[in-house]
Amino acid sequence: MINLKKIALASLFVASSAFAQEGGLKGLLTDDASVGVSFGAFTYVSGDSDVEFGYGLNYTKQINAVIAVQGSYLSGGLSSSKDSMNFTSLSAKGLVNLSNLSVGSNSNVKLYVSGGASLMSIEDGGTALVPNVGGGLKFACTEKCPNLDFDLSATLGAGTLAGDNIRTHMVLGLGVNYRFTKKEESVEWNNPLDAMYGDISIVKTELEGLSKDSDGDGVSDRFDNDNNTPEGVAVDGKGNALDVDMDGVADYADEDPFTARGVQVDAKGRELDSDKDGVANSVDVEPNTASGATVNFQGKEIRGAKGAFMPSVYFDFNSAKVSYANYERLAAVASLLQANPNYKLRVVGYADSVGNSANNHKIALRRANAVIDALSNMFSVDASRLAAESKGEDAPLADESMKVTETTADGQVISNSLTRMNRRVEFVIE
Repeated sequence: MINLKKIALASLFVASSAFAQEGGLKGLLTDDASVGVSFGAFTYVSGDSDVEFGYGLNYTKQINAVIAVQGSYLSGGLSSSKDSMNFTSLSAKGLVNLSNLSVGSNSNVKLYVSGGASLMSIEDGGTALVPNVGGGLKFACTEKCPNLDFDLSATLGAGTLAGDNIRTHMVLGLGVNYRFTKKEESVEWNNPLDAMYGDISIVKTELEGLSKDSDGDGVSDRFDNDNNTPEGVAVDGKGNALDVDMDGVADYADEDPFTARGVQVDAKGRELDSDKDGVANSVDVEPNTASGATVNFQGKEIRGAKGAFMPSVYFDFNSAKVSYANYERLAAVASLLQANPNYKLRVVGYADSVGNSANNHKIALRRANAVIDALSNMFSVDASRLAAESKGEDAPLADESMKVTETTADGQVISNSLTRMNRRVEFVIE
């Protein structure tokens, strides 16, 4: 008779020797592997069976998250009212982890099925090859014992011994296994499908985040520096409202969106005019003239000089509408007229060279009349003191062929011509 106990002990000796060695063999035997002990109840499936008890030792190697192989040694007995026998056996079987074939399974419980064969040695009765099938549940231990799991199993087997059948029998086992790797690192306890679907969920969430645009400006919230831009406002690639003149006031709220770079502006984007003479600080040669003083286009005070020029009013392309940004200039003109009741003004309109000369003459005259209407209606200046005149495109201030190119903070290149300087209205004191 084959002494299976000696074979099992010899195998354990070889394995323990391998564990003591460094190198590939140790890693092969311990990576995703476990050893365990079990205690079981043995019984025939037939109704006249008695229950016998025994024990077993096993070594399990996980091939991947689903498949494992197991070798085991078992010692026990089977008995009924007719016969009884004691046996030892060496088994080899494959295990299929069913829990890792589905998504969302309990991470602390694994359901498996098994199948294989046992070489059974009967005390005083020879040997037999017994096929078996079974299944069971594994329960992971808590964080206090991260390398242990408990195994509740059931196995059915039947075979032939010297021409006699070994009746179908069942082994119900309860075991404890020691894994050489912790649960967090064990392939058996980490469902790849859960990990895959978890990654998909993360990607889905990130994609949804990329598509969300709270303020509807065309820039995803993930990259939008300002998620509260008003509807319809033009923005740059970072979701910031455009600020062409880079004065810190967005174009949609800027009453003068073409102020020179670097000048100081108020909350509405208008260039500061500290002495309120109608000439912006950046070009005001005398920034501290007295209130109501008459100044020229450079902000220099004019003391009774006829034919002098007042602050100019500028217009958008093909427009005769007086913008709010020019009201302070008109206020300075009105202040002059109120302080000097005898003054009369020639209000002279100009145009750029775009289009034909006749049309430019007409729009220049409309600009002059628009300024007269503003002074009369808003500042109560008697319209009889104001005379409209048009010089069309005949007296340009700036060379329209020249362009000024600047690069904004976000890398936009803006190129402007000087035509706006020629779309103006000037005042001449009579």
